[in-house]
Amino acid sequence: MVRPLVLTDNIDRKTPYVYQYETSVQRQLTNTTAVEMSYLGSQGHRLQRWINLANQPVPGTTPIASRSPFPEFGLFQGASNVGYSNYNSLGVKLTRRYASGLTVLGSYTFSKSIDNGSGIRTLGTDPLNPQDSHCLSCERGLSVFDQRHRFVTSAVYDLPFGSGRKYLNQGALSKVIGGWKLTSIVTLASGFPLTVSAGEDTANIGNCCRPNRVPGVSTKLDHPTISQWFNTAAFSRAPNGTFGNSGRSVVIGPGIMNWDFSTSKDFHFTDQHYLQFRFEAFNFLNHPNWGDPNTTLSSVAFGRINSTRTDMRQLQFGLKLVF
Repeated sequence: MVRPLVLTDNIDRKTPYVYQYETSVQRQLTNTTAVEMSYLGSQGHRLQRWINLANQPVPGTTPIASRSPFPEFGLFQGASNVGYSNYNSLGVKLTRRYASGLTVLGSYTFSKSIDNGSGIRTLGTDPLNPQDSHCLSCERGLSVFDQRHRFVTSAVYDLPFGSGRKYLNQGALSKVIGGWKLTSIVTLASGFPLTVSAGEDTANIGNCCRPNRVPGVSTKLDHPTISQWFNTAAFSRAPNGTFGNSGRSVVIGPGIMNWDFSTSKDFHFTDQHYLQFRFEAFNFLNHPNWGDPNTTLSSVAFGRINSTRTDMRQLQFGLKLVF
């Protein structure tokens, strides 16, 4: 017998709210350079997430209907104000305004975000429903968008050659090597949290589950590879009729290292008419930024990475006529 799924809503649904607090200190280092240190925090309350509001069977090996409060129906699902979040971060920003042909903006953020559900709908490997809707505290873990370290810097440099600049500002050679501009953006960041799933309904409740954690065994590897990004021996199948005791976001995926680079030059016919040549390189070092590993315990590819997050190096040339 097919049991109908019931969509529900709380009649006393409340408005979510978030507290935010921030402080920063700035100091000028030179006439052109300043540094800023800041702290940013937030707390979210009454956040909405999708849960089984009622009729979730207790785990067991007998028929599901025999363990359901309302056996004629399937799960009672809906959004509820049961979510909460906590975010804290420290940031450092270095700014150099344009001087002597160079401008730089660099920032580093060290942060941590915790919640019991990172959205109403599924994000990444975050499960749509709690494993056990009667134990929402069991869902507390790193947010799927938590990124512990992030460094981004951008720079623009006008090479000091050519007309109006310090070196080789006259003659035919100045027309060739003068007027070039270099632009660079470098991004370094740690990976995002991932949740390991069992790949099967071990609790026999209709939608589930996570595996068990092996006591005393870390999920981290000293030298992870794309063949085994995390320690797969840290997880085991939960016995039939039980929930797994593994939490949310217990594995960290690969980080990001990327360098985008470009150079350009304007060939002037008049003050307002010129031809701009541009060369751009995305992922200039052709560094592989790996995608997330397989996090399904029952899969033969468990722990393995089969994709990349960003494309391989891309080069492009462009001409633009301004008139």
